[in-house]
Amino acid sequence: MRDEADRKSWADVLEAAAAIAVVVAAFLFARQYRESLSIEEDAEPLSLTLQREAAEVNATLPEMVSEGVRLDKTTAGPGNIFNYNYTIVDDEAARTLIGNAKKLAELKSQLHERVCLTMPQHRTSGAIIRYFLKDNKGETIADVMIDASDC
Repeated sequence: MRDEADRKSWADVLEAAAAIAVVVAAFLFARQYRESLSIEEDAEPLSLTLQREAAEVNATLPEMVSEGVRLDKTTAGPGNIFNYNYTIVDDEAARTLIGNAKKLAELKSQLHERVCLTMPQHRTSGAIIRYFLKDNKGETIADVMIDASDC
């Protein structure tokens, strides 16, 4: 009789331990799930990140970024696009770019390299970096879009 009572008490202990393990596992799973939701909620949408970045850059503009080239302003949007608006203030340099496919291809290659080297935060964000260049008269010289995820 005693053996049967001991077996029953051990069975009760094991059953209680199993119930406790299930409750603890459920609690840990629920906590992990809740934390994963809060991380997703805390992530800033890309459009807001780009708007914030544009405001930060614009606070320092306009600025001569190289000889004959002025960065006038940046804008965010539409969607996942970050726009750089430049003026080629050197009229001769502007003329060498207008309609020159080889020079424009070289420019695009340089801009792609710049995005890849200096903007690692945009590689996984899905951002498109757009460079809009105009001459002193406001005429478009180039409109180059670089998908940062292509780096």
